[in-house]
Amino acid sequence: MGQSVAQDTRSRLIEAGKRVIFRKGFHGARVSDITSEAGLAHGTFYIYFKSKEEFLLELLLSVREEILALIEEGKRAISEGNFDIGKDLVFVKPFELMVREKELAKILFFEAICTDRKFQEFYRESKEILLRETREVLELLRVERAEVKAHILMGTARHLIELLILTGEEVNGKWMEVLRELGVYS
Repeated sequence: MGQSVAQDTRSRLIEAGKRVIFRKGFHGARVSDITSEAGLAHGTFYIYFKSKEEFLLELLLSVREEILALIEEGKRAISEGNFDIGKDLVFVKPFELMVREKELAKILFFEAICTDRKFQEFYRESKEILLRETREVLELLRVERAEVKAHILMGTARHLIELLILTGEEVNGKWMEVLRELGVYS
């Protein structure tokens, strides 16, 4: 199987999996639901993933890595004196990504974290990494009380994503208000 065909198949499984898991929940979704949604044979799933749990962890990890890449790019921009670009990359783009990937956040916040140690560990590790990165960026920007403000930002981001998931309320504007209020974004 060519690399581009394999990558396309894997992408189809991932996108189909997101839709199925969002509709049915992690525990309600079956591998056959995912492969059917992707238009692939059932066994195809196991060529790419050992289990449904591994599949979800990989989805979550890919989003976390995308967020961390944005933060790193933002830190570089800030270090080079491009503060507005850097702040956008660190604070706005990752939040927009979380809004787009609200299906995965729903599964992590409300389902997976309550049932499996692997997901609890992933969540704990992700929080630690993102808190550290946020604090480092705030320190780089010379924001007063960087540690406290990093905690406020992390808690507020989770709260707003939960609000989006539970009510469908628009949250991007509220996020920008919080960033301005904390003196992080102008």
